[in-house]
Amino acid sequence: MYRPLFSAAAALLSSSVFALAGDTAYDALRAAGARLGADAQNRLVEISGRGGRPQPALWQVQLEEPAGRGGQVQINVQRGVVVGQNKSGGAVQGGRLSLAAIQLDSDGAFTIANAEAIRADISFDRLNYVLKSEGGIPVWRLELLDGPASVVGSLKIAADTGTVIERSPQLALSEDDRRDEKWSKPGEKFKSVADFFHRTGKKIGRTGYQLRNWASGDGWTDAKNP
Repeated sequence: MYRPLFSAAAALLSSSVFALAGDTAYDALRAAGARLGADAQNRLVEISGRGGRPQPALWQVQLEEPAGRGGQVQINVQRGVVVGQNKSGGAVQGGRLSLAAIQLDSDGAFTIANAEAIRADISFDRLNYVLKSEGGIPVWRLELLDGPASVVGSLKIAADTGTVIERSPQLALSEDDRRDEKWSKPGEKFKSVADFFHRTGKKIGRTGYQLRNWASGDGWTDAKNP
């Protein structure tokens, strides 16, 4: 079960342990491409996997059939090897995925989900992954599960930017979280023009307190800065 300190504990594990984590979605796509040809990546519709700990043991890669054939083909990939292939009819739901737009692999999606669980103090022991196009944007849909079949939270993450675009109520942000998410911290890149003036203004305010404390005989300190 992944507890709120999972990330800190994971940092202590050896690289050999990480090797047991399983293949990522990119690994599965490469295996599917090797089976169907290089043009397969241009026909990608969906990648999904269930019960990831943290990565699924089996990935399902959905591709459009080549032009003129119609329908879809599903490639099942396990440990980098294609273990199954089947076809289905019907129109593609959601459209094709642009591989060039996908900047976040499933391991990165897990890292974000784990950080969200730490913030919300939620425990989980596995994840379900789905990568699909929504409005032309590649989006990861993640379900966090704990116990036999209990969904304890879910997320949508933009796979082109790594931004969390939707949270379930269990992972909803508090007002403090929203405020922290809006502004960057010292040493981080500015998130916006407003963020630049916000941080600059805070710095000027702190300096003002230091000067006033020094002038009043309290010493060069910002201890009185609220």
